[in-house]
Amino acid sequence: MAIISNVAKKAGLLTEPVAIVWSDTKPEHALEIRPGTWACLMWYYAKAVLDGKITALSKNAYGCVGGAMGIGFGRPFEHHSSGNEENFCCFLSNGREGCRDTEAYDARLETLTNPHQKEMLRNGERIKKNPIVAKEFLNALPDYTVSTEYVLFKPLSLTEPDELIKSVIFLGNPDQISVLSILANYTHGQITNRVVVAAGASGCQAFGVCTYDEETSESPRAIVGLTDLMARTAVRKTLGSDKFTFSVPYRLFLEMEANAPGSILDSGLWIELRDGS
Repeated sequence: MAIISNVAKKAGLLTEPVAIVWSDTKPEHALEIRPGTWACLMWYYAKAVLDGKITALSKNAYGCVGGAMGIGFGRPFEHHSSGNEENFCCFLSNGREGCRDTEAYDARLETLTNPHQKEMLRNGERIKKNPIVAKEFLNALPDYTVSTEYVLFKPLSLTEPDELIKSVIFLGNPDQISVLSILANYTHGQITNRVVVAAGASGCQAFGVCTYDEETSESPRAIVGLTDLMARTAVRKTLGSDKFTFSVPYRLFLEMEANAPGSILDSGLWIELRDGS
């Protein structure tokens, strides 16, 4: 039986949630990324959200290295323009300016023929102050190697409860993210420890490995994502400029669904705000 989210309906979401599923089976007609081809996984997330398309990702076809890290295909730094982890930390931070071995870094730059890649590696993304902080970030980022052949992006309504669902992703505007945050914290008396903003993580890392990691927690948390500027740029025209992701492990999704009736989602305050009346 397909999964239908009552939470999404009551929250007034315009799109249905997307599930990340680990699977050894590739669905018929699933979209795939050509091995060795660069692509942003947020494009494929958007296809699931807007077009109901399923994407099958694998350890040989994951779009980009950040994407591989984000959905659980290890850390294949050798396939990034930086070539290794040390240089990747420079890439995440201040580029050549912060590198320890400028001669080796310059040699790596000279191997690049794509002007954009070369400029990005030289200047860095500047999401971390320096390579030391970037290394701390990598150490903090959950590291997964999936146990299945594929990682699927599936519209929730095309997903069965007996599948290996690792993340459920809601897409909402600030009002909707607010009410989802309240619902995620509905049965707890705490304030800050049930919802986390994935600052610095890429869009796919937020709803991928950061959310996977909550599955075994005694008190799993929701992850607010799409705080990554490159991800926001990638889907701005398709998903809009006012959206964030709100991803939860399947266990927390079921808890939220069970708590929805009679919750803040049924209050007059929320209905008035949701409906703009």
